[in-house]
Formats: sequence, structure tokens, C-alpha cells
Amino acid sequence: MKLLLLLVLGLMLCRNPAHAAHQPPPHTAMASYEHVQFLRKAAFNIIVNARDDQAALKKYAQALETILVYLDRPEIRDLAAGNIYLKFCGFNLRLDLAETYGKLKQQDKAVKTLQEINDISWTPILLKVMKDRPGLAKMADDPRVQKILSVAAIPRQLWPSEAAYPYSATLSVEERVAGLSQFWHQVRESFVYFDNVPELDWNKVYLEYLGKVIAAGTTEEYYRVLSQLAPLLRDGHTNIYAPPELSKKLYARPPLRTAMLDNKVVIEAISSPALKARLAVGDEVLSIDGIPVQDYAKQYILPLVSSSTEQDRQLRTYGYQLLAGDADRPITLGLRNMSGLERSEVIARSGHADIEKKEAFIFKMLPGRIAYLSLDHFESDEGVRKLEKVFPDILQAKALVLDIRKNGGGSTQFGADILSYLTRQPIPFSKSYVRSDNGYSRSDGADIVWKVIGGKGSEAHYSRKRVFDGPVAVLTGAATFSAAEDFLVSFDTLQRGLKIGEATGGSTGQPILVYLPGGGHGRICAKRDTYPDGREFVGIGIFPDVEVRATRESLAAGEDVVLNKAVSLLNQRKQ
Repeated sequence: MKLLLLLVLGLMLCRNPAHAAHQPPPHTAMASYEHVQFLRKAAFNIIVNARDDQAALKKYAQALETILVYLDRPEIRDLAAGNIYLKFCGFNLRLDLAETYGKLKQQDKAVKTLQEINDISWTPILLKVMKDRPGLAKMADDPRVQKILSVAAIPRQLWPSEAAYPYSATLSVEERVAGLSQFWHQVRESFVYFDNVPELDWNKVYLEYLGKVIAAGTTEEYYRVLSQLAPLLRDGHTNIYAPPELSKKLYARPPLRTAMLDNKVVIEAISSPALKARLAVGDEVLSIDGIPVQDYAKQYILPLVSSSTEQDRQLRTYGYQLLAGDADRPITLGLRNMSGLERSEVIARSGHADIEKKEAFIFKMLPGRIAYLSLDHFESDEGVRKLEKVFPDILQAKALVLDIRKNGGGSTQFGADILSYLTRQPIPFSKSYVRSDNGYSRSDGADIVWKVIGGKGSEAHYSRKRVFDGPVAVLTGAATFSAAEDFLVSFDTLQRGLKIGEATGGSTGQPILVYLPGGGHGRICAKRDTYPDGREFVGIGIFPDVEVRATRESLAAGEDVVLNKAVSLLNQRKQ
């Protein structure tokens, strides 16, 4: 999730008074946030039916001023410094207050309040909000307001959006060097996992790649070079992606999935009925385009793989990226079936019209009244809505299996929402750090300075009428990644049940985007996460309580050995 999206979420949450809940005198950031929400709801009630009544507007302004006085208390400012939601409550309250001052014809106070917003953050969001809210839009002609808005727009000039870099088949030398410099510089300023590559000389890397990007003749060649830069950092949330116009050239894949099992590359899944007539799950891949498969992977795929752990590196090298390439170039696979017979198949990377889409959220009741729910992503609230729909059935179950083996992440919040139906305890989040060093601090002798933005006090509170309190097992694997690992950290910290399967991908965090010449972009991990108690899992993975691995034989037989093990263990726990 981009940092900008976090800012927007913070603004949205703080603008919605309907979720306010009164709290006793707060001692944590989230308790303070909820307290502000309660106060803001009470203030909003003053004018909810008053329209533009001047007496009501004055009372409303006074109420908002009182809340801002509370937010300006030193101890609350300290809490807000580490909590984006609490911090941006001040942003929204000042927007409301500036608009109210405008309705009261107190233009000087309105302008002063808008200026205070810039003191919190220079953000282009202010330009959009000023335009969308009529009471604020009326002030736009004031030269003082224009200056405020020009300052708010500065980040757009410093960090342009994707629209500033349209696709072109060729780029100038200056553009190619600028793209390399932008990515390299942002890594040096913001990347949080240099300790995972202590041998890497990032300054030397710049000089090495400078010559390479200068020599790249086309945009395609340029991105083939850049795509080998990010993997040097060995982080799953730090990548470079070519422009969409080059996707068919670089990223096209046939509708099948491969995996490394027991040092053999095998076909794990096939999504095309036509291909199922020619290939079989369990077929071993011996070669690609006449090259032994592991040699092919090491030569053409591994240099392009951004990963934090060996299990994630293997998954990407022999799974996600192995068959990727030019959509117009078929791929020749040397295969061996389960009987030992070898053959060759030419498989198109594109043009398959019969691709079957797998349902991302499958619910079923297994024998022994064990409920099963797959959660294949947290990119939207679809999984939460699915759980809510089937929750009456889950409540009738004796145990529950949650399958996140294919969950590549999304929003941590949706994982917390899922967990809130399994416990009455607050949902704990990871402990998070960002770099707070800057040019000034480095000139004073400090090098990299860490700032905690989450910890044991970082948790979500829910109040569900009913929760499922029976035995729970979560299925994991190397494809369990990012926000799915955040979910698992919370589940594990709560000691809510068993983790069964294989180690997770070992990569989470907050990537920032860097838009690059020609329409591509890079991601750089700018947030470091651990368990609430400080245990590391990025670069390591979260290991299961019970390890179970699929085999070539179990795949070919259609047997889910991980799920079977979970069912067996849950049945034992029920007895």
C-alpha cells in the first residue's frame, strides 16, 4: 500500500464521526484517536440540523477549537507523531474549522487555520479538498490561500506522478540516467533492510549501472537492465516494473503454475482445459527451450528475482517468473510424466481463450463439522464480506481452517477484521520502524536513525456480538506474503491456534513508489516490521507449528496433504 493511500485512509477515518466511541482519559494513540472521534461527533451534532445558523456555527467553531487545544497538548502531540490517524485528525478538524470561519465571515481566522494545515503536512490532498468543498472553494481567490495551496503542491513537483512519465519506445541518455538516479537515491534515503545485504556497496552499484543504462538503446533494453538492479537488495517489497506497454513483451505467461518440489520442477496447477489435455499436474519439467530447467532459471530468471528469503526466491524463480517472457514466443518444455516417459510440448504464452478462474474465497464444511475458508488475498474487503456471510455456519462448526497459502497480501486492516471474529481480545499489530535520519542528522554525526511507529500499544479494538471460540488452524506456505504475514503475526501473538504447512515468504512492509522515465515504476520498502515483542520475521519467514510439504505424488493424486493434516489435528483437539 502506498504511503499516500495511508494518508487518505487516515483522513477518511478521521472524517467519519459515526464510528466515534467515548473513551476514558486516553493513554495510547488509538485511545486518543477514539476520544477525538467522540468529541468530534458531539461537535458535529451542534450543526447537523442547523444549516448556516450563525449562533450554531459559533458554538461549532468553539467546540472544534477545544478539540484542537486537546490535540496540541504535549503528550498528545507525542502520540500523534507515531500514529498517522491521530496526526491527521488535526488536518481534518482544521479543514472543518476553516470552512466554519469562512461561513462566519472571519476570513483572517480561516486563512490562519489553513496555514496551520501546511504546518502539519505539505500534501496535495489539500488542493483536492479545497476544490471539492464549496465553503472552502470560495476562499481560493485570496492571495494568501493561493500561496498556501502552492506550498501544498510542492510534493507533486518533487515526486511527480506516473502521468509525468509517458511511455516512449526510446529514451534519451539524460532520461535513462535520471531514472537510475531517482531509484538509487530513494533507496539510499529510505530503504530499511540494508542489514540483509551488508556486503552490498550501493555507491559502487550506481557507478556499475550508470554505464549499463547509458548503453541501453531502447526502453525495453533499459528496463531489462533496471530489472536486475532491485534484486541486489534482496527484498520482496523492493522491485522495478517495466511500463504496461512492455508487459506482453516481458511478463506474458501460459496458464499453468510450476513449483520446485524435492529439487524437481513440476507442474503444480493448470488453468486451461485445452492444456490439461496435453499436460498433467505432477509432470516434471526437465528443460525450457532446450536448456536444463535449473540452468535456464539461474541464467534468465534468478537475476530478476526480488526476494527476502530463500523460500520466496525459490517460489518466484521456479514458480511465478519461470515461464514469463514474450507473448509472441511460445515456450518449449521438456517433460517427464509420472510413469517416467519423456516428451516435448510447445506451449503458447498467450492466446488461451479457455482460462479457468479460481475462486479466491471458498467456503465448505468438511467432515467432522470442520469449517474451511480460503482467503487468497487481502486486496479488498471481499474476504471479510465472505466470512460475514458464512459466519452463522462457522458458529455451528466444531473447528475452523483458514487457508492463506496463496494470499499475497493487500491491506493489513482486512486481516485484522477477519481475526476480530475469532477473539474478543484486541488485535495486536506488528512493531514498525521507519528511518528518521536526514541530511541534518547525518551532518551531526548520526547515520541511520530509527523511529518506532508501532508497538505493543498498536492494536485494533472490536466489539463483536459473537465470535468463534473453537479450535482454529491456519494453513501457510511460501506464497503467504506481506499483509497475509501481518495477519499471521497477529494470529500467532494471540496464540489463537495452529500454523500448519510451510514457512511464509518473509517479506512485509510499506513500499514507496518511484515513477520512472518511460512509464515504469519502482517500489522501495520504507517500513521495517517485527513481532510486537521484537522477533524478526522479514528475511526469515514465519515458520509453522507443524510442517507439512506437498510432494509430486500428492499433487498428481490431487491430495491436499496440508489440509488433511490440519483436519486430523483439529479432530484430535475436539475430542
